[in-house]
Amino acid sequence: MRGEGAWTSHVSTAPLVASCLSGLVASVCCGGGLVFGALGLGAVFGALHLWRYIPQVLGLGAASIVALNHWYYRRRARRLASVPGGGGRAVRRPMMVSASAGLFAMALSFTVLEWLNHAVVHAARFMARPEYAHALIPGVPDGHLRSLAVTVVALPILAILPLPRHE
Repeated sequence: MRGEGAWTSHVSTAPLVASCLSGLVASVCCGGGLVFGALGLGAVFGALHLWRYIPQVLGLGAASIVALNHWYYRRRARRLASVPGGGGRAVRRPMMVSASAGLFAMALSFTVLEWLNHAVVHAARFMARPEYAHALIPGVPDGHLRSLAVTVVALPILAILPLPRHE
């Protein structure tokens, strides 16, 4: 049987899956037209004009990933605080891995959905515009990529949040 300290260094499935799902939901803000259009709700999604709020939605997605990982691993660290070598030090690495996976899922799905929507499905409408055609990734405006890059700031914030330690 493994000791108490052995399982603390592993990433838990629950926050990892929740982080990835949170990232995927946040990334639907721009590619959601494709998803909702496939369900027959494209007009409803288009009427919401969610494309205006891309930076806010991505920021909210990153904040939710940080919050759920910190909440889960803070509780885990509190339970392990009585074990030598346990507490915040033992769970910091799995917490960062889980949050990084969620942010990566958000970034990848956002970029793919944005590219698919603007450069493939609606290429005739969007690729005639220079901000889409001459971007680093054609179909994904550089401003959207900058908004996505800013979400990486969530990782250092998560790293400095306090966790219970062994006393």
